[in-house]
Amino acid sequence: MVIDMKKIFAASAALFALAACNKNLPVLQPVTELTATVENGLAKSHLDGNGVLWDANDEISVFALTDGVYANEKFSTADEGVSAIFKGPGINVDENLYALYPYDANAQYSAENGFKVYADYASQKVVNGTFEKRINLAVGKYAGEKKVNFRNVGALLKFSLTQERADTIRRIELKTVDGTPIAFTGDAQVAWNGGSPALNLSSGATKSDIIKLSPATSAFATGDTYYVWVLPGEYKGICITLVSYTGMTAVKTGSSILTIARNQIVDLGEVGGLTYTEKEAERKTLHFDFSGEPLEGWPTADKWQNGPGDTTCVYKLDGADYEFLLTECGNASQARVAWVSSKGGLVMFASWRYIGLPALDGFKLVKMSGVSCLTNSTSRKAGIVTAVAQTNEGMTIDTAHTFVPGGESITWAQQGGTYSYNLEETKPNTVYFFMCTGGGIGVSSIDLTYEKAE
Repeated sequence: MVIDMKKIFAASAALFALAACNKNLPVLQPVTELTATVENGLAKSHLDGNGVLWDANDEISVFALTDGVYANEKFSTADEGVSAIFKGPGINVDENLYALYPYDANAQYSAENGFKVYADYASQKVVNGTFEKRINLAVGKYAGEKKVNFRNVGALLKFSLTQERADTIRRIELKTVDGTPIAFTGDAQVAWNGGSPALNLSSGATKSDIIKLSPATSAFATGDTYYVWVLPGEYKGICITLVSYTGMTAVKTGSSILTIARNQIVDLGEVGGLTYTEKEAERKTLHFDFSGEPLEGWPTADKWQNGPGDTTCVYKLDGADYEFLLTECGNASQARVAWVSSKGGLVMFASWRYIGLPALDGFKLVKMSGVSCLTNSTSRKAGIVTAVAQTNEGMTIDTAHTFVPGGESITWAQQGGTYSYNLEETKPNTVYFFMCTGGGIGVSSIDLTYEKAE
């Protein structure tokens, strides 16, 4: 047999060339599969009766020891049920493997401190018949045969909302009678603790004796059952308060001592048949009329501010001076907020423009009502935010601002229509900003209601 050396050399050259072309391609990692199980049917993603199931697309953090370091890897599942197979990148699978639900890219694990996580349980969204996805914090440890057993860190409170017209409830608050912390916001450490996880709050975490609930859907509903994540502990009663959109409250106070263990569901029973009352507090309402001729020092349609910046304008009312701050986002070319007599009011000509509302010493702003003076348009929108955005480049209205609870953007569609915001969680002596979020906003008058701070 005659060997053609030229063909061999040509083939070898081709292989070397191919290898050279592919030398920068990533090396594909093998896939690791882990079976996640739950604790006595009471751990994790969503409730099914008193059992909790994994959901398709659930994600967990898996910590495997590699070269003395626990790397945080994302694993996900397509399964549903009491156990589920999670898949992720190739890792060392041995007794040093730990896991966390829900997945948190910033979470850490170390042999000395256990899991380090950040959570906010002082504010929760509730879902009928289960709990909000991702809220049921759980940790896991390798149990051999590629299995990871998860254990819950906290407990759950359950109640049925039987109050009529539950869709008129803005918020539900659960508060401990004796002020014992029931939730936290901030960093925490969780030790595996032999399968009975122990949670310790970091020094910077904020303990809370109250949990504020909002609906995950558009509204609360009469007949729904809700579950709330709480810290395990002993509580000398739980007070449940329903807060309406108009600021009225209805209260149910439980005086029974509750001992709530980790991985336990405690039923608080029905919450309904309650009577709403007005909150007793000193209030004052100020009426500002912009329908007439502009006051001295206020920008007008033909003489508004040149270029960006703040204009502080004084409105004299009943012998007192009230300051309004007219301004715009930091990179705007001009303020475009003016008192326009031809339009019958104070006008924000475009979005990203603001009217800073007066701050009163010792009082907090709890309500704003305004009468629209511009022509009918469904594109006219406004809300109340905590601060002025420095720029709108690469930002949206929602990402650039924090809306005051109750001050979320609404449509001002009708000329002559009255539009109101019932505000919550405001602070005394603080300026809040009435903001155009779309289409231009004009007001012929503004009513501001302030409440004496406690």
